[in-house]
Amino acid sequence: MAESGKDMTLIVTSKVYDRLVEEHGKRLSDIIRKENVTFMKLNDRSNAISPSMTITDVFTYIYFFNKDGVYDYKIIIGFEDVTRMWAKELYKYYKKQSVAVEE
Repeated sequence: MAESGKDMTLIVTSKVYDRLVEEHGKRLSDIIRKENVTFMKLNDRSNAISPSMTITDVFTYIYFFNKDGVYDYKIIIGFEDVTRMWAKELYKYYKKQSVAVEE
């Protein structure tokens, strides 16, 4: 998606960020440097497990993890404006708890 030129924001936990750096450092750097990409790392002050979200102009897709951090097939898929509005509020919540990663 980063290659498409569409604006996107990625927010990951510190654990995921560290793994990306370790396993895909060069590729991650290339993505972070793109003008259309904002890459952020969640401040891990709490032990909360954040969901994975995709929010577009057309649909919202959110999936959740259980308390052990394992995907447990609880998902929200919506095409309505109200679903996207709710998801954007959830996104803003996580964005406020994150810091930008710069290259």
